[in-house]
Amino acid sequence: MKGYPQALLPLTVAGIPSIHICLDFIPELLAQPQLEKQIFAIQLLSYLCTQYALPKSLSVARLAISVMGTLLTVLTRAKRFCFFMPTLPCLAAFCQAFPPLYDDVAALLVQVGQVCASDVATKVRDIDPFIARLQNLKENPQEWSLSAGGSSKLTLPLKTAEELGGADPDVQLCYCIEATFMDIISSTLHRL
Repeated sequence: MKGYPQALLPLTVAGIPSIHICLDFIPELLAQPQLEKQIFAIQLLSYLCTQYALPKSLSVARLAISVMGTLLTVLTRAKRFCFFMPTLPCLAAFCQAFPPLYDDVAALLVQVGQVCASDVATKVRDIDPFIARLQNLKENPQEWSLSAGGSSKLTLPLKTAEELGGADPDVQLCYCIEATFMDIISSTLHRL
């Protein structure tokens, strides 16, 4: 697992017909104490779900979302950043493959946002509007699709690498959460 390039996952999943067998091993990887293995499992699962939208994939995706929710409550701030930055984008793939997961994913994204917001509340004043936007995205995704002006692609104000690199890790996670919500909404619009 360690050292397997994440960039090769889409090629591997698309090119190896029997790779769906890995769905049997992902729960075991999610149960490992090493974050790297858990991250790898969630990233691999995101590609497997989009390639193989099977009942087994749905079941394992539900497990992964549950594990992510549990890890949110036990990880330190630094480990939370290291875990969620690479795994939050995977949630969009889960929703794309299995739209019924939207409520669970939206709830998890809001939870992560609330935890991050509480950690930076003393340093950043504009976090309350961020949480309000997340709640609004969760409860009224169709309003965001209308505000896209008929476009099927939603955009966020782009942050430069310096802006994000210099930002607090929790602030960076907040931007990642918002981007994940927007990806989910955009992929929903593409299916309409």
